[in-house]
Amino acid sequence: MAALTGSILLLALAFAAPREDCKRCKDTGLVPCPEESHHACSGGGTLECSIAASCKLCAGTHTVPCTKCGHAPPPEHAAEMEAHRAWLASLAPTDAVLGRPLAHAKNAHFLLTFDIPKLDVEGVPGGMALHAAMHLYLERLEQLHARFESDLGASDADFVGPTHVMLWSLKSDQEKASLSFTRQSSSTESKLMGAAPAVSIFYDREWLHDESELHQAVVHQVTHCLLSNVWDGVWPGNIRGGWLDEGLAHAYESSMFGTVRHYCYVETDTILDLGHGSWEPRVRAAVERGEAPSFLAVAGKNTTDLATDDQPFAWSYVDFLLRQRRASLGPLARAVKQKKPITEALAGTLQLSPFQFEEAWRTFVKENYALKEKKKRG
Repeated sequence: MAALTGSILLLALAFAAPREDCKRCKDTGLVPCPEESHHACSGGGTLECSIAASCKLCAGTHTVPCTKCGHAPPPEHAAEMEAHRAWLASLAPTDAVLGRPLAHAKNAHFLLTFDIPKLDVEGVPGGMALHAAMHLYLERLEQLHARFESDLGASDADFVGPTHVMLWSLKSDQEKASLSFTRQSSSTESKLMGAAPAVSIFYDREWLHDESELHQAVVHQVTHCLLSNVWDGVWPGNIRGGWLDEGLAHAYESSMFGTVRHYCYVETDTILDLGHGSWEPRVRAAVERGEAPSFLAVAGKNTTDLATDDQPFAWSYVDFLLRQRRASLGPLARAVKQKKPITEALAGTLQLSPFQFEEAWRTFVKENYALKEKKKRG
């Protein structure tokens, strides 16, 4: 009788205990969300996604409790779900400005609000729907941030706060967003610099003819915001650091896209065909003819005071620093942002006077810039 009772007890315990080696959840208590195909996030580094967080089953965790075995999900799973829901709720004021729920994604350095239903991305047959395109741009933003940190010798701790990037398919949305988030009226591109930077861009196909040009606009404007935010939240563009502010944005445009299409002026940003290819021949020719402006003449201006003819030289000064004195770019930028006179800033970071800097730059141009633009193959 005792043996029979023991057998019954063991059998009861076997059914009550969680099954081991559950092939479905591998004993984690969690399995992929059955709605995962509708909100799977691509790319790496994403911390939050409003499309995933809106899932009623998983709330952005991408997993749900396993119903095949008795293993309970880890306690942090419920906490993660609540955190995603809280983040989603925090976006309500942003959505309210546009009067509808928007798509948002967040990583360590950016909040991206994305409202372009479809993008024709080169190399992607059929293009990308909104969710995938949003994550593509979040990943591109992170790549830009990594490059910026490397070039200026900065670290994550040096940034005052994240940058909010907003991309719109409707002009009317750009107009609403620019007033609310960048504090200026713009139907094209606008940004707010400083401790809480924001960029708002309308994907206007009359100006931004294809997706690559939208990407280029994002690179230019976000570079301004990163430079304004790093170390101190001070925008160098209105403290006589326009050459550095515009020059770096142009340098990334030129390096990544082979041309420059953007420049910034009072209240709104615009797009001009400044480039038509490399700026190297234009700068080289001016140096060879002795017609290049003096460094001090360009370096003493704010961003909005730079003339169209100043832009290639602002780019070239930064190009020179990136290619010849890269380790000094960050310290020089920091000195400019601290409102040090350019003579003092150069002496303290490059051990050069403005005239010595200009002479070294001229030598660099003659040795490295082509007199004629290279013809594209094919």
